[in-house]
Amino acid sequence: MKKLALIMSLALICVSGCSGNKDLYEPVMSPTVKNRIAVKSVWTDQTGGSYGYYSQIRPAIDGKVIYSASREGEVQALNIETGRSLWYIDLDDEDENDDRRSARISGAVAARGPRVAVGTENGYIYVINASDGNIAWKKYISNEIVAAPEFSKVGDKLFVLDSVGRLVCFNAVDGEELWTSGDVTNKLHLRSQSRPVVIGNRYVLVGQSSGKVQVISQDNGALLTEIAVGKRAGASTLEQIADVSSDPLILGDNLYTSAFNAGFLAYDLANNTEIARLGYRSSKPIAFDSKVLVLTEDNGQVVCLDRRDFHEIWSNNQLSYRNVTGPCIYGNYAVVADMEGYVYFMNLDSGFIDSKVVADFFAIQTPPQVYESDLIVFSTGGILRSLRYDPDGTARAKYEAAQQELETAGVGVNLQQTVRDDMYNVGVTMEQLQARRRHAQRIVNQIEAQERAALAREREYQRQKAAYEREKAAYEKRVKEYEQKRRKEMSGFGIIPGVKSQEAQ
Repeated sequence: MKKLALIMSLALICVSGCSGNKDLYEPVMSPTVKNRIAVKSVWTDQTGGSYGYYSQIRPAIDGKVIYSASREGEVQALNIETGRSLWYIDLDDEDENDDRRSARISGAVAARGPRVAVGTENGYIYVINASDGNIAWKKYISNEIVAAPEFSKVGDKLFVLDSVGRLVCFNAVDGEELWTSGDVTNKLHLRSQSRPVVIGNRYVLVGQSSGKVQVISQDNGALLTEIAVGKRAGASTLEQIADVSSDPLILGDNLYTSAFNAGFLAYDLANNTEIARLGYRSSKPIAFDSKVLVLTEDNGQVVCLDRRDFHEIWSNNQLSYRNVTGPCIYGNYAVVADMEGYVYFMNLDSGFIDSKVVADFFAIQTPPQVYESDLIVFSTGGILRSLRYDPDGTARAKYEAAQQELETAGVGVNLQQTVRDDMYNVGVTMEQLQARRRHAQRIVNQIEAQERAALAREREYQRQKAAYEREKAAYEKRVKEYEQKRRKEMSGFGIIPGVKSQEAQ
């Protein structure tokens, strides 16, 4: 029996909270909005989506090219300014996917320089040449990949986080496995995972189901430190989930992130100290500009915080439980989308919805993305749409400032190793990795053997229970037949036992 994992779609979480017959978590109706701004569509393309499946598939933008993928395995490159297709490949045609339902791409697309990468639920990572769409190399890592992979800043390494929390580093050129790290100790986890986030060419950060952000060396996979964001607590399994599935956001020397069932954390990496800890619960990426941070809570409330002291500027609860995406900041607006394909433009000063646009009739599950003056939206129905509202150039200016801040984030941070290598499955050399893998595999084999034995005992119990039920039913049938026979025999007797009436003789 496979190891137990609570596989949940944060975008589809529905908790059965009731007051009488009323569902406390029923989505509100989409609000009626009188549009104050005119958002226009620049181009639209049908790229293939994920439809009824929860997915973290999200296009990647590199230079003037946008790379999109579908669950079925279609990957394509488009000119981001015109939507014109540059190349197309279908990974479902690969031999390893012949006996599968499809390629089952789930991890979002990553792109940097000459290479594009996608991960799949079938356990494969594919690296594709950005120039022509041909496969450069592919690797099977045995576990599902549901988070986006990430390239190092110079593009020579590729970091892949699998569904159990294992981080694998590959040589991006030829696919050689360099090291393995991460945390595979937690079986209870969400379906949604954070993507790896790189700091320069020294560190890579990953959010884990343990409620921690791990800081790992890009050189050898050594675990340098862990930052506690959430903590497992509570009586029910749902209450115990504290996954950091929000992408870690690094600005300057500070880390911003949040955890499911836990809260928002601002952390000073340079001094290894907490700056602020707030009660906002989110599993979605955080948006920013020079003045504010915007996040979407898991109940659909959108919150805007002052970046200096983290006081709440505004909150908007008009989209409660509508499976609202994480936000992006586009000009003077915080933009989110929802389960019915609506895109909402919230005024950054007030939180009011100034415009509501229909992007598709299918759900939008990943945050909109900004490219210069344009807003890119991708739906589960496969619609890739470019929208625009930037009359004064504010959106472009903020985009350029944000890109520059992200590129230089954390470059001055010097993190010392504070966690012993032997406390976790972290890789230093290939020999050590292989030894640890063998040890871990023995433990896994023991657990699976115990689970198989438990399953066999359960099956035997059910077999014996079924046999008992059959014997019981047969016995009750015989008793019923006997009672019916006795009633028939006694039905003709008179008052005195054993003497029949004249009519019965």
